[in-house]
Amino acid sequence: MRKWIMFFTAIVFIVGCTSQNKEKTFVTTVEYVVDGDTVKIKKDGEIVTVRLLNIDTPETYREKQMYGEEAKQFAKDVLLHKKVTVELSAKEQPYDRYGRLLAYIWLEDGTLYQEKIVQEGFARVAYVFEPDTKYAKKLYKVQEKAKKAKKRIWSVDGYVTEEGFNMSVWLNKAS
Repeated sequence: MRKWIMFFTAIVFIVGCTSQNKEKTFVTTVEYVVDGDTVKIKKDGEIVTVRLLNIDTPETYREKQMYGEEAKQFAKDVLLHKKVTVELSAKEQPYDRYGRLLAYIWLEDGTLYQEKIVQEGFARVAYVFEPDTKYAKKLYKVQEKAKKAKKRIWSVDGYVTEEGFNMSVWLNKAS
């Protein structure tokens, strides 16, 4: 009898984990690009804002930063109206303090969007916190290559900092 109870408990656990994983990934279309690290998708019939995990791109609103518009255009070229797989944050509640869904985005060809934008020098690796660290090594590796090649955001020393992007270096460069 005890073996049967353990067997059924294991089945319930496995089914629960499987259904939980199904909820963590889903296929959708990118409806709107806010900037290089934020998009809007359709989820359960509603338009939802998604903040992409582990990356940061220059701003395009309030304070316009160098390469912000280019990062946004890159996101449009790669994501807008395309079918993507969304992989939600591993957090129990996959939202940030602004109510945005936190996620990775996978392109139809199996490429992680975050890797692609970092590789092109439009984004830095940032905001890498547990439990959302499983692609961090891969992202840091492509960031190093972009940095060594001085691609875009890496083309001016001091522009990329631990806190974000330092526009004063551009102002100093211009004077």
